[in-house]
Amino acid sequence: MMQVAGNNVPVTTILKLKPRVVLRQEALESMQAIIQTASNFNGYLKAEIYEKVNAGSSIEFAIMLRFDTYTHLKAWNESTQKKQQVLSGKHLFEEVAPEIKLTGLELWFDNKQHGQFAQPAKWKMLIVTVIMIFTLLNTLMPFIGKLLTPIRLPGLWNSLIGIVIMVTLMTYLVMPAITKALHGWLFK
Repeated sequence: MMQVAGNNVPVTTILKLKPRVVLRQEALESMQAIIQTASNFNGYLKAEIYEKVNAGSSIEFAIMLRFDTYTHLKAWNESTQKKQQVLSGKHLFEEVAPEIKLTGLELWFDNKQHGQFAQPAKWKMLIVTVIMIFTLLNTLMPFIGKLLTPIRLPGLWNSLIGIVIMVTLMTYLVMPAITKALHGWLFK
């Protein structure tokens, strides 16, 4: 089990499954049942299923489950309900890979667009994140400050608005673009 420094951070767990090709629909229904069961647990936030078709018509699925804290994820992972769901669908899959648990910055470095579910090395994520935050702090924040000057908000409000804009841009625009541009280096 992975140890997480802060217990109150959202955690994503990824379960990779390779279904038997002839049982693809049944395997998909089994995964949806796993998600339905997980959704009844405290701290469940959301789930997504991703499909990757490999050469030779081999299929691989990944279920990404997100919980609000590591403690809630652990309760789900150790539950008899989860074990029963996984066991009841085990005959549908050729392979079930060990789960991957993500916290923090890994979620900014999304590799699912390329049909893979690996994450880059932490030092690479650190370098890219520091460069992007430094760049935005020194370009975007002064610009936002000038835009907000006529409104005459207190400095803390200007900072809050700037940070909200910066994190939103990082999450939805900057990091997906940077991850795509640096894919060869990040996921090497």
